[in-house]
Amino acid sequence: MPKVSIVMPIYNGKKYIEKAVESILIQAFSDFELIIIDDGSTDGSGELLKDKFGDKIKYVYQKNKGAAAAVNKGISLSLGGYIAFCDQDDWWLPEKLKRQVDFLEGNKGMAMVYGDALMADENGKILDETWMQLRAVRYYEGSYSDCVVRLFDRNFICAPLSVLVRKNVFDAIGLFNEKFSSAYDYDYWFRLLEAGFKIGYIKEPLVVWRTHEGQKSRDIHRAKAMQIGILKSFLKRKPEFSTQHPFLVIKKFIKSYTALFLSNK
Repeated sequence: MPKVSIVMPIYNGKKYIEKAVESILIQAFSDFELIIIDDGSTDGSGELLKDKFGDKIKYVYQKNKGAAAAVNKGISLSLGGYIAFCDQDDWWLPEKLKRQVDFLEGNKGMAMVYGDALMADENGKILDETWMQLRAVRYYEGSYSDCVVRLFDRNFICAPLSVLVRKNVFDAIGLFNEKFSSAYDYDYWFRLLEAGFKIGYIKEPLVVWRTHEGQKSRDIHRAKAMQIGILKSFLKRKPEFSTQHPFLVIKKFIKSYTALFLSNK
């Protein structure tokens, strides 16, 4: 069985997907399976992948259900002891998987490790600032008590793209919540920490996150609304957090609802 299962959800990603897949196939660490879940593409993405990569990938087609459902399908089919993710328009640096596998192998108490990301424009040109620098956030690692306040204030983990997770985390707390289709990772980081798992950080960019100009305002609005829903869901599970950190909670919801209102203009 492979040591790592890599899950890639795709939807009409023909323009970018070759680069994403190739960046995985040239990894310095090679004991993996690449599971691609095609979430109802109509642009020929599946045909391209099967023709170009053949048995180097595991390709599965499903009717369109959303990114979280596609990722969950991939996890349910996985055989590896570690789970990694890559989106169709992003790509990995060659040492990404090796660095993260080595980290978790050497830190048995850590359930997940994440790293920073280089940023690229729509054409793939690398930008000057990393994700951490652009968002002006710092990293945090450790347990619930070390991280949850900072996570509530701001998501400091750069997307599923940047993480490697032990499979037993999913066995213990389940899959991503498909209700939060465009922010399912943020919800999961809360649940992971709540369950007593610890996270670690590698202090370097390991992946490249492609940005897109002209993101649809309705998509931004939906994402902002889901982030608020995730925070409310966390507080419902952990009502004592509001008592312990009242000013943070008030400040966060003021900022979040303001951003939601502005995104709807």
